[in-house]
Amino acid sequence: MRILAALLLLLASLPLTAATGTPAPPQGAESNLQLTQCMSLQGSLSRQTTALAELQAHSQALSSQRELERMRNESRIQALENEKARLLSAAVIAVLILLLAAATSFGLLLRKRHRQLRRLSEVDVLTGLGNRRAATRKLDALAAQRGPDGTRHVLFLIDVDHFKQINDSHGHHVGDEVLVALAAKLKAACRPTDLVARWGGEEFLVACTSLTREQAEQVAARLRRAMAYTLETTHAARLITVSLGLAPIPFFDSGDEPSPASCWDYALRMADRALYAAKRHRDAWVGYWGAQLPDNATAEAVLEQPEAADGIVTVMSSVPRIVSTSSAAARARSLKALRAQG
Repeated sequence: MRILAALLLLLASLPLTAATGTPAPPQGAESNLQLTQCMSLQGSLSRQTTALAELQAHSQALSSQRELERMRNESRIQALENEKARLLSAAVIAVLILLLAAATSFGLLLRKRHRQLRRLSEVDVLTGLGNRRAATRKLDALAAQRGPDGTRHVLFLIDVDHFKQINDSHGHHVGDEVLVALAAKLKAACRPTDLVARWGGEEFLVACTSLTREQAEQVAARLRRAMAYTLETTHAARLITVSLGLAPIPFFDSGDEPSPASCWDYALRMADRALYAAKRHRDAWVGYWGAQLPDNATAEAVLEQPEAADGIVTVMSSVPRIVSTSSAAARARSLKALRAQG
């Protein structure tokens, strides 16, 4: 723009010179002056062109630099957004992991508490032995199994002799001490695999697996001796004894054939009758061991009169008189009382 302006000024000055009537310089001087002016204008034009080119190059460089800076900023923004998304994803995953861990921990805690509550609900508070509920559950599982040939599971029902007299004479707190002491002695006399429980009141229950009849007799004698001890009181010493009744599971030797008499509750009822017979003598044990049940007798009839079921029930006892009495009763009574009652 500056070059064009200079050319216009030059052209405008030529007519003015002629119009003024100023004497024109000689023709050669005028040509030299115009040449000089043209060369000056050409140089100025060249400089302006160079400056314009430099200005354009500088402008392009600035534009390129701004574009590059914009691209860099966009790249940084994209990187920040990617980092933000990554952090957000990591945070979500971390929260999910924490929630999963918390849920797992809570579930494990609930299971632990459930096991603790179940354990507490199956433990006798006074003696620390299993209670009737725990014993019932374990007896269900025990009755479903069968021992090796020639053996059966055996139930022992144990009752403390003269326990009411102990409570009446020395107080219930002494009675509780007696139960705690007997429970500890009973637990120590049994195998780790044996079921030992407080059945209720002053009664204890023991279940041993896979015993022969002779072994059952030995266990009964051992338990009776192990639980006897002398109670020292402020007034006098008192001998504490127990009576036991035992019966096998299944009660009859009927092989694997299922029947009501193969359940543990039938054996428990038979052990209870044996305990009743032992209680007549105190500090004794009595056991009933069933053989094969004939077709002309029922399990319920045998349960009513086990000592009269000669050839069906073997009576065992620490008191020989009980065995001889049962043999005499068996000879005196007919098996007609044990026949099927329809």
